[in-house]
Amino acid sequence: MKNVGNAAGKEVAGLYLSAPAEKLKKPVSELKGFTKTKLLQPGESQTLMFALNAKDLCSFDMEKGAWIAEQGSYKINIGASSLDIKGTTAFTLANELIVEQVSK
Repeated sequence: MKNVGNAAGKEVAGLYLSAPAEKLKKPVSELKGFTKTKLLQPGESQTLMFALNAKDLCSFDMEKGAWIAEQGSYKINIGASSLDIKGTTAFTLANELIVEQVSK
């Protein structure tokens, strides 16, 4: 994140995940993490780090009784809000991933 303004300030950045929704209903985008920059002087920048784990990709599949990450393309947006995106990347999950099997 870079302070492009004329005054010192902080900014919150959020990680928004868009997951495939082939079998399971999913929101178009979900907030999966957020952090705030330190006080940045005008022109100063800071690299922020986010981490996703397998559970962050999951939805519950009632038929399988499991938390699964669907195969397909996942999009990651980073920004001050879901309407103010500063960067985007994507990755593909080649196969469905069962992260946690639940028993009755």
